[in-house]
Amino acid sequence: MKTFPCPRLVLLGVAGLLIAANTFAQQPAPLTTPPIQVPPPVLPPPSLPGLDGLIVWDAERKEVTVPNGTPQAQFTFNLTNISTETITINSVSTSCGCTVAKLPEQPWHIAPGTNGQISATMNVAGVVGAKIKTLTVNSDKGSKLLTVQGNVLPPSATPGPMTAMDREANQKLAIADRQAVFKGDCASCHAAPAKDKTGIALYTEVCGICHEAKNRATMVTDLHKLPYATTPEIWRNWIAHGKPGGLMPAFAQAEGGILTDEQINSLVTYLVSAIPSKPVTAPAAVVH
Repeated sequence: MKTFPCPRLVLLGVAGLLIAANTFAQQPAPLTTPPIQVPPPVLPPPSLPGLDGLIVWDAERKEVTVPNGTPQAQFTFNLTNISTETITINSVSTSCGCTVAKLPEQPWHIAPGTNGQISATMNVAGVVGAKIKTLTVNSDKGSKLLTVQGNVLPPSATPGPMTAMDREANQKLAIADRQAVFKGDCASCHAAPAKDKTGIALYTEVCGICHEAKNRATMVTDLHKLPYATTPEIWRNWIAHGKPGGLMPAFAQAEGGILTDEQINSLVTYLVSAIPSKPVTAPAAVVH
């Protein structure tokens, strides 16, 4: 004999299932966190190699000392292209607007084996002590970082005007030791200004203060009125070795002076151009 479940129990079971299903349906859907979108890394543009091995510099750092109150400090970098290709320098950027660099032309094309100069001017007005900035040379073959430092003397260290007594005392020192101009107090006028200068700038700062002075001592030669013809070798010998027994010191570093061979050569080039040789004419014969 078959038995059947109680209809009441069946109804209760169905009702329970319906309640459970309805309860489950009313549960909020679990929250899902969207995946974090990580942007692809930004890679720097490929950098060009440096100019080392392509260009030779006379120095990578230049330092100039100037008297207090000087508005600007001047720097010059000499460079030579030792590569087999033409190098194009497009610009020179500076670490501060107080420093300005100048190229011979822009862009500047430097052929293999040739050389040239990059000049820079630093504003040092109101500065006392050291001021350091950088120059970045940008070219088609790479870049190069150069450093310039301007040292401004404090007011107390700035030499005052030279009196007649001072000049006479210095002349006596120079007669006793012609290299004395590169020592002690004299060095501030005859040695310090020569640093990193060439050509006309070097002549003006170091040579002209004596040879071009309005109150030039009678024993100092007037280069524009030399009684003999000049040649590059005469100028070079005079600058490098001086005149023993006179006031003219030997400027070559090998003889205790302050000038490099490059600086001496730049002075010779300038003097040959600025003071051309004048042939000495014999006095006219007297006709009786």
